Amino acid sequence: MTPNFTLILISGIVFALPVLGFIWWRFGGPDTLAFIIVSGGFTAIMDFISSFVVKNYEYPGQSQLWVFTFIFFGWITMCGSCLFLAEGILARRGHDMLTQPRLWWQVPLLTSLIAVVLDLFIDPVAVAAGYWVWFVQGTVYYGIPLLNYVGWFVLMFLAPLAWILIARHRHWSYCRKVVVALGALVPLVIASVVLSLILNGVIAALGLQ
Repeated sequence: MTPNFTLILISGIVFALPVLGFIWWRFGGPDTLAFIIVSGGFTAIMDFISSFVVKNYEYPGQSQLWVFTFIFFGWITMCGSCLFLAEGILARRGHDMLTQPRLWWQVPLLTSLIAVVLDLFIDPVAVAAGYWVWFVQGTVYYGIPLLNYVGWFVLMFLAPLAWILIARHRHWSYCRKVVVALGALVPLVIASVVLSLILNGVIAALGLQ
């Protein structure tokens, strides 16, 4: 089967639009822009680094612009879908992740777990279809390195966590929420690197890859 990179890019953008539309309808414009920055921008930056700087994997024959665009919209879709599924599971009647105590961290944690479970199905199929190629060979699960699932867990925990903490400030303006979301990118990148190193170190200590 020959991978259709144009179709997968269009699909990624199309699926992201209803997610953003739902966030806009439910939370408003400022929180939607903050969500775009932390769920799309932060995660795309980290995935871009993994692909082009660390060179853990590649999308065969695709430009850096294509890769960044695809992962930007793809992470928005994944983050939003898993986030609201986690909220639906955890939130009590009459509350949501912005009002119920402790959901500010419980929802991101469940979001990351749901995302990892989904990727257990997505990644083997995508690799077999030729959409991306891993340069680091895993020894546990279909040749896919466990660092991939660590990455999914870390990104899908930190991005929703940052967004919920920003969105809970209901009175903040467009400008303030955008500035805070942009300012959060640096600590998010640092936190993701540190957390990934710790988790990958534990996996390596266990003799797994």
